[in-house]
Amino acid sequence: MPFIAIDKNTGNRIDILTVPDPRGTLKSSDCACQLCGERMFIKAGPLIRPHFAHYSDCKSDYRIGHPETPEHLYAKMELKQLLKEQFSNLDRIEIDYEVPIPEIRRIADVLVAFPMGWRMAHEIQLANISIEELEERTNDYLRAGIDVYWWLGRSADNLQNRSWCIEKFGFSLSISFITNRQTEPFSFAQIS
Repeated sequence: MPFIAIDKNTGNRIDILTVPDPRGTLKSSDCACQLCGERMFIKAGPLIRPHFAHYSDCKSDYRIGHPETPEHLYAKMELKQLLKEQFSNLDRIEIDYEVPIPEIRRIADVLVAFPMGWRMAHEIQLANISIEELEERTNDYLRAGIDVYWWLGRSADNLQNRSWCIEKFGFSLSISFITNRQTEPFSFAQIS
């Protein structure tokens, strides 16, 4: 359920969440997957957050995991906004989500790029994950010259993963979901 597609005519990224009335504004024939280039269609309605979908499976060789849950998608949006607020006093910082990293064939959940070239990937992990997988993904980002920050939630936010983060980075970042709350469904926290 990506939020990002490429406009076939201009080559620009299309963030469907910034498009008022995506079904009325965008043409599916102009929207392509940013990874495989195949045509995508628009899914939007009163009960579903607007997003793009493939007509068939993505043929990309990027390391794409399991389909993202609505919580994961919403967490990306919220984290992007939180990071924009945190860095609002700095000029020319680019913060975006679903950013392909070609050199490691991965997609950063949220990427912060500073004018001097420093990049930070913020990865949201809600599903259970092994230390080996965390280590592998972290090493991929580091090989690409990108610092990585793990935001752990749900079953991924366990003692083993938090301990690994604290040992590796000196801190652990956590996402908590607050049920039945309309205005602030997430809580972001640092654990040291």
